[in-house]
Amino acid sequence: MINKKIGIIGCGNMGEAILDRLSRVIEKSTSIMVSELDAKRREYIQSKYKIIVEIENNLVVKHSDVIIIAVKPKDLKALLKEELCCSLDKNKLVISIAAGVTTKFIEDTIGEKMPVIRMMPNMPAMVGEGISSLSRGKYVKKEDIELAKEIFSLIGSVVEVDESLVDAVTALSGSGPAYFFYFIESIIEAGIELGLEEKVAKELATKTFFGTSKLLEATKQDPAELRLKVTSKGGTTEAAISAFEAKKFKSIVKEALKAACERSKEMSGG
Repeated sequence: MINKKIGIIGCGNMGEAILDRLSRVIEKSTSIMVSELDAKRREYIQSKYKIIVEIENNLVVKHSDVIIIAVKPKDLKALLKEELCCSLDKNKLVISIAAGVTTKFIEDTIGEKMPVIRMMPNMPAMVGEGISSLSRGKYVKKEDIELAKEIFSLIGSVVEVDESLVDAVTALSGSGPAYFFYFIESIIEAGIELGLEEKVAKELATKTFFGTSKLLEATKQDPAELRLKVTSKGGTTEAAISAFEAKKFKSIVKEALKAACERSKEMSGG
């Protein structure tokens, strides 16, 4: 049971996903505060969730036990230095979901022995099916970890990783939804070229991906084992897999993730 006052700074897609799930389990009017600078976005959040959305970030910090920072990475430094540093103290917990920003950077910028946790959620959090990595800062205690896991489990699963591996997490799960969307796009286009109507191709591709992911989750089997169950000797699936292998599909995927990981390192100054 979450018995802390939660503040969310920045209410874009991910900030709203967290707000949406939190608002289902704790009292919005007394236990959740939100700030958002964009006027249209602020009006939308206020109307949808029936809460007051602040303009002043400091008000959120002042009245919250946990501050979830969900602003863009490029805006984080100024936010910390110019607004939050004077309102934060070591009795509060800071959780950042800003990509490429380390816990050490936040700790050093604030200049206090602040407990800071870095989370890396992904897009399916918007429907409560995300997965977030959790990396602890220097001053984090056990109860801070438990609280962060409790909050982020509302938008999906949580795994704890050493912060040195966050770039790899970003490449795999942070950017991962885009890879699957891209693959589904390709399958739909191929289906259309084979003569299917676009609507039919889209439904077939989408339902196949959805059902396959549910099957993988339900059986707990290795993906390679399940693939072999579909792949009959000399059949249609084997023909398709052979075409993938001829084009070195796995190598392409590995190169893509390496590129994403390197870019993540560049963004964080690593």
